[in-house]
Amino acid sequence: MTPSAVLFFVSVGMLVDPMIVIRDPLALLATVLIIVVGKSLAAFFIVRLFGHPTSTALTIAASLAQIGEFSFILAGLGIELTLLPERSRDLILSGAILSILLNPLFFAALDRWLARKEVGAAAADASIGRTETAAREPVPLSRLTDHVVLVGHGRVGSFISAALPAQTALLVIENDTDRIAAFAGEGREAIVGNAADPEVIRAVNLAAARCLLVAIPDAFEGGQVVAQARELNPDLPIIARAHSEVEIDHLRTHGATKVVMGEHEIAKAMVADILPRRA
Repeated sequence: MTPSAVLFFVSVGMLVDPMIVIRDPLALLATVLIIVVGKSLAAFFIVRLFGHPTSTALTIAASLAQIGEFSFILAGLGIELTLLPERSRDLILSGAILSILLNPLFFAALDRWLARKEVGAAAADASIGRTETAAREPVPLSRLTDHVVLVGHGRVGSFISAALPAQTALLVIENDTDRIAAFAGEGREAIVGNAADPEVIRAVNLAAARCLLVAIPDAFEGGQVVAQARELNPDLPIIARAHSEVEIDHLRTHGATKVVMGEHEIAKAMVADILPRRA
């Protein structure tokens, strides 16, 4: 606070008549209620009327639960123009001082309420999550055998499924329901879900599968899928997709039999195309 502001509030405090608490207690109480309650309620409803959340409206209402120096100027002008009696100045000054003293308490109460609300919301979200998990129907075990399991049916996965012979048994795991809907029309099996979900990866019957192709672009999620698949079937051939040398090492560490990187395959294809010309 600047020295001028300190001087201003000290001078205002010297103008306050403490005897007004005894002389006009009801009028002083009404003044404080108008400042603290009336003005705050008006601010709260106006902010809510414009569509802002309750927490924002409460913060603004708490901020306006006091009056400052502009009110003193208006009171002085009112008395000078004989619009207000002398008694009103004492009520306004005392009400201003009391509202300023009460304001930090309102903010403290608001902070505690918002903190409890956040904790309650987090607990409610966790409860909803547990309820949804408990209510989810179990994923049935696939009856396919000697089948190819393809994780991801995006840009790369769709090329893989299109390139495989029609007679190849294929099971796709994909999060996107639209991609699954298009794929399901091809007469092959599909599971909607995340392959890193233990229940989903168990449902694809990896024990009887021919191989696992991990075509999702996220190497971290791919590593989780590979690790779980390797645990379910130690001898299963697993081919995964990577974008960098680090991702290759990550996927191999988690149990991938082979990791394919796009840049490597492009380089091999280009070299293979020019080698016959040298011969």
